[in-house]
Amino acid sequence: MDKIQKVETKEDALRLLNIALEHEWAVSFEYTIHAYSMPKGKFFYEDPVMKNRTDVRAQMIQIGIDEMYHSLQLAVIITQMGGVPSFKTDEVMRYPRIMDNLNRDKMTEDLVTNLYQSAKFPEGAFPKIQNMVLNISYDEVRHSNQFAAMMDALKAQGAEDAFCYPSNPENINRQEVQLLHEIMRLENELTHRYLKYVFLFSEHQDLSQRLFKNSIDHMRHWDKNSGTLIKWGDVIQIENAKKDANGVETSKNPMPSVYPGEDRLSVLEALIPAEETLIARYERLISLVPNGEIKDQLKLHLGLNREHLFTQNWLLKNVQKIKGLK
Repeated sequence: MDKIQKVETKEDALRLLNIALEHEWAVSFEYTIHAYSMPKGKFFYEDPVMKNRTDVRAQMIQIGIDEMYHSLQLAVIITQMGGVPSFKTDEVMRYPRIMDNLNRDKMTEDLVTNLYQSAKFPEGAFPKIQNMVLNISYDEVRHSNQFAAMMDALKAQGAEDAFCYPSNPENINRQEVQLLHEIMRLENELTHRYLKYVFLFSEHQDLSQRLFKNSIDHMRHWDKNSGTLIKWGDVIQIENAKKDANGVETSKNPMPSVYPGEDRLSVLEALIPAEETLIARYERLISLVPNGEIKDQLKLHLGLNREHLFTQNWLLKNVQKIKGLK
């Protein structure tokens, strides 16, 4: 991760914010991947901030959500300053052992805290940005303390060598499992694509909030589908990851960095086929799954995606009726 020692110009400020944004994208993804790779309700720790007994997995997901909101804050400010938010990410990794993932997560939080707190602003320069990065930095301090407490709890429980869920090699031949992995890649892509458009249209409250709602829906589907994979004896994949001899997975491109559309019309035109593709995949998967809880959950996701498609079609028709919208 690059560091910005002095923030004296607008270009310095934008560079700091985009370096931070690329980090926040990576950890919002990495922490949830780590959480989705471990058991629910098995490991607990005493949270040093909330002062209660907390599920490690659940809090890791919450920290990932915190980082997603940091991304939103940073990208909106970059857009308002006339910059272009980056969708590149720092490197994402997953170790076979839960403890190693937690250790990486804590080290990452300490690293980014230093990025935020070491940036020097001349007196009176960019006070709102300085305030924002300091506020975010203390979220990272809290996260670091929470990760440290999780590690201490696993050690106390004798669970230092507890492993993440593995992927069953036989699932490569199961059509429903491979189709769900494809759906999760599409859900991940649409989560971030909608966020790009939220930033792009951040001055238009009606449109940006509609798009933000859809992004959150896709993120929730991604979350629920990770649980379905575990029930099917598999685990969420990291896109474009390479695995070394020790089973450590690394990806420099865990999500797309470029998304189509730069104005209202082209954005809405691009979203419609993307939602149609996802709907078709869900329909195919549902046809392969027997009646029961998993099928019912998939139908809920499909219903919301159909709602998105309905909304996008009317947003596009309405744009086409009005001259001068950009």
